[in-house]
Amino acid sequence: MFWADRIAKEIISTKKYKPYWVDDMFTPSGFAHIGSLRGPLVHDLIYRALIDDKVKASSTYIFNDFDPIDGLPPELVNKFKQYLGFPLRLAPSPEPGFDSFADYFTSDFQNVLKNLGVSAKFLSSWNMYHDGKFNEVIKIALSNAPKIQDIYQKVSGSKKREKGWLPLQVICERCGKLGTTRVFAWDGKKVEYSCEPEMVLWAKGCGYRGKVSPFDGNGKLPWKVDWPAHWKVLGVTIEGAGKDHSSAGGSRDIAKELCKHVFQYPNPFNLPYEFFLIGGKKMSSSKGLGLKARDLTSLLPAAVARFLFVRTDFRQTIEFDPLETYAIPDLFDEYDRCFRAYIKGSDENLARAFELSQIGKIPARKDIFLPRFRDVANYLQLPSVDLQKKFAEIKGAKLTADESTILHERQNYAKIWLADYAPYETKIEIKEEVPQEAKNLTAAQRKYLKELLKVLGKVKDSSSLEKKLYEIAKNSGISAKDAFAAIYLPLLGKTSGPKAAPFLLSLERRTVIKRFQEVTLSS
Repeated sequence: MFWADRIAKEIISTKKYKPYWVDDMFTPSGFAHIGSLRGPLVHDLIYRALIDDKVKASSTYIFNDFDPIDGLPPELVNKFKQYLGFPLRLAPSPEPGFDSFADYFTSDFQNVLKNLGVSAKFLSSWNMYHDGKFNEVIKIALSNAPKIQDIYQKVSGSKKREKGWLPLQVICERCGKLGTTRVFAWDGKKVEYSCEPEMVLWAKGCGYRGKVSPFDGNGKLPWKVDWPAHWKVLGVTIEGAGKDHSSAGGSRDIAKELCKHVFQYPNPFNLPYEFFLIGGKKMSSSKGLGLKARDLTSLLPAAVARFLFVRTDFRQTIEFDPLETYAIPDLFDEYDRCFRAYIKGSDENLARAFELSQIGKIPARKDIFLPRFRDVANYLQLPSVDLQKKFAEIKGAKLTADESTILHERQNYAKIWLADYAPYETKIEIKEEVPQEAKNLTAAQRKYLKELLKVLGKVKDSSSLEKKLYEIAKNSGISAKDAFAAIYLPLLGKTSGPKAAPFLLSLERRTVIKRFQEVTLSS
């Protein structure tokens, strides 16, 4: 059984998590990196699996846009350092056309999530606080401050906070900062606070002291309290997070205890998912490490991009490094394998991975020819090749409308891969003169080319020529690897290239013959 379906059945079978409400959240403090997509897609897959199991379910995705700005993307450090400590919704947008800093980055990530088929309802933490939805949990938290401190200390081993500490920060009425305020008194109606100049390293408070109602958006709970408070406010029954949050003594353990002893709310089903790595490294938006989430939807079709997350069990690390690797062609190959399994009904797990990767309507189960992405990229670099005709030749029949659509899509993404991500050796460029590297051909390789020259003008199709290439190599006593290197070196200046037979047939025959003659005559 596919991993998402297995989890959905586990949730249903326990009968502990009704109504089924799946939730996840994100702080829009910069462009989300690709790793930030794992959470929303894991949760969306569980939601889809629940729906497919014929139960009623809800799904929400919260943008924590009430959080203070406590760090900045490298490109914004100089321009926006004056807004450190401000709520994300009160700082201006980095670009015109958006209401705030939060709105700018929220809009960007929402578009990515929608493109990837995430069907959750998007919510704003700022709006929920300002609509009064958090008033009750704020009152509960303030009234249970000593108990919250005890839980912090018991679960995480942290030192007990100073006397009078209260789990709330308010927006300073003088300077507008949230991240620098310390609430130290509560009379049941209002809290007293100070805006501390030295409380945090990343922002400086103005020193103001005041008294204000903590309700209706004036104040916000600290994140470790805010997380379980969200569950109670919305009615969340299913929410996971990265495995670091679920480590012993971590924020998930604290949230669980707060649910039980402070908010009197059942602990939601947990999904401690593994990291998404690029080149073995975890990504960070604030440090500028890793590809942006928006980059993924520009270098892969939506279904293939979604498949990158669907194919891997949430308990396993995803490693994906598209730069100067074959990660993208490999991903297309794996996607096609699942596509064929879906069509043939040959493997339940592979077919289900394909189904859950689709955006919108799932294709009908009918046979379809899939042009291999690697081949599309190779033929695309040969100006004399008509892709429609070439793949019709490979298929052995005219491409259908659906097959032509797939080919056109892959052609567009192959152009992007070749331009920005493909390894150097993948790029095909016929040298104007005999490359220096070709002068190192062995006598056996030159002999091979002489024999090849005898048949180049006679063989008209790829399959026949391919057989000849291997046959001549065998008769010449040369390995296939050395034989193909002999073909590529005079033309490309490197020992590897696209599939040799169609590559040779795609080039002007006189050019190939002349180049091979130049090389063999120079021996």
